[in-house]
Amino acid sequence: MYAIGEIILVVIGILIALQINNWNEERKERTIELSYLNRLVIDLEENKTLWQKTLQRKKKQLDAAHIFLNFRFSKNQDTIIKILPHFQNLGTWKDININQVTFNEMVSSGSLNLISNDSIKIKLLNLDKLYKAILNNQDVLKAEHNDRLHGPTMKIINTSNAFVIDPNQRNVIKRKLPQEEMGIYFNQFQRDLITLINDKEFINGIVGITYNAQSQFRSFEEALVRINDVIVLLKKELNND
Repeated sequence: MYAIGEIILVVIGILIALQINNWNEERKERTIELSYLNRLVIDLEENKTLWQKTLQRKKKQLDAAHIFLNFRFSKNQDTIIKILPHFQNLGTWKDININQVTFNEMVSSGSLNLISNDSIKIKLLNLDKLYKAILNNQDVLKAEHNDRLHGPTMKIINTSNAFVIDPNQRNVIKRKLPQEEMGIYFNQFQRDLITLINDKEFINGIVGITYNAQSQFRSFEEALVRINDVIVLLKKELNND
């Protein structure tokens, strides 16, 4: 009887030790999970700002495209210098650099399974799919931008004419240019701009911006909505601990 009681005590002791060990492992995994959740919030907040700025930039580009298209059909193209300030919003391309460092690390290491809240996991995976779809589309639009906007600009515009008349760059020229000569450079630069605004490829590129804008806006806005949803869930999970 004594031996049986002792065996039972030993078994109970082993079970308690196993339970404590399991509890410790669960706490370790939970600690790692919470660390990942905190990092995900930081990444998503950064991406939220990214999409807001990208949306603003693309809307400015659309506004510039409308200005250039209206000017294309203007009867007085000698005033083209007036729309020159909008050229940067129209022609500058900026890649979208999404911060997926934490998510990619979790996927590659198998740590995504540490997320105990399935809703968070599903939303993160769906957000990643949306990101990839947007980036794939951006690759196509970037190629069009380079072919239709950047290409014709580099072929038609003699940038040295613009360089000479730019007051911020003029001091590079080693001799003082008379006003008459400055006027020649200015007039040539203006003629180049008028040629560019009437170039078929360039105008096709501008029209392409107007055609693609609304679908881009919807994608960016959807990304913002999904990011906000995930952030709310993540913060709720963190507060529950």
